[in-house]
Amino acid sequence: MYLEKLANGINPLTNENVAENDIINNVRISRCMFYVSGILKQILDNKGRFKVEMPDRVPFTLTKEQLANFEFSNTPVSVTEITKRLNNLINPIFVSELKSGSITQWLTEINMLNNIVVNNKTRKRPTEEGIKMGIIIKEVVSQYGTPYEGVFYDINAQHFIIDNIDSVISVNTQRAKK
Repeated sequence: MYLEKLANGINPLTNENVAENDIINNVRISRCMFYVSGILKQILDNKGRFKVEMPDRVPFTLTKEQLANFEFSNTPVSVTEITKRLNNLINPIFVSELKSGSITQWLTEINMLNNIVVNNKTRKRPTEEGIKMGIIIKEVVSQYGTPYEGVFYDINAQHFIIDNIDSVISVNTQRAKK
C-alpha cells in the first residue's frame, strides 16, 4: 500500500498529495515504485514464493556497434581488465560473458603466449612474437602486499585482441560447450 501511494504521488503517512516537484513525482521513480509494488504483490499472491522466468542466454557475441565502444588503455592492462571491458559491452541477462581464459587460450594457440613452470606453478609468459605484439611482463604487488610478475597488454596487443575477437569468441564458445 505504501509503495502504491508513493507511486501515485501520495504521502502514505498523511494521505496528502506530495508537492509537484517532489522526487517521488519523477516518472522513472514512480514507474519503479509501481514495478516493485507489482513484484511484491506477485510474491504475496504466490504465498511468499517468487519465480522469474529468465530468457536463455546466447553465447558471448558482440555487434560492430558494441565493439566500437571498447575502451582501449594507453597503460598496459591485464587480460582480466580486457575481459571486464568486453563484458561491459553486453547485456549479461541475455548474453553469456566472455571468460579471461578464452583470450589467453587463443593467444597460446597462436603462439603469442606459452606456459612455463615457475616455483612449481604453471604461468603464462609471452613468446617472442607476443613481446613484439605488445605483451609484457611487469612486476606488480598483490592486494596482500606480495610482489609477483603479471602479464599485461599494451595498446597494440589490445588492438590485436579486438581485431581478432571472432577467434577469441570461437574459443570461448568451444570452452562453454565442454
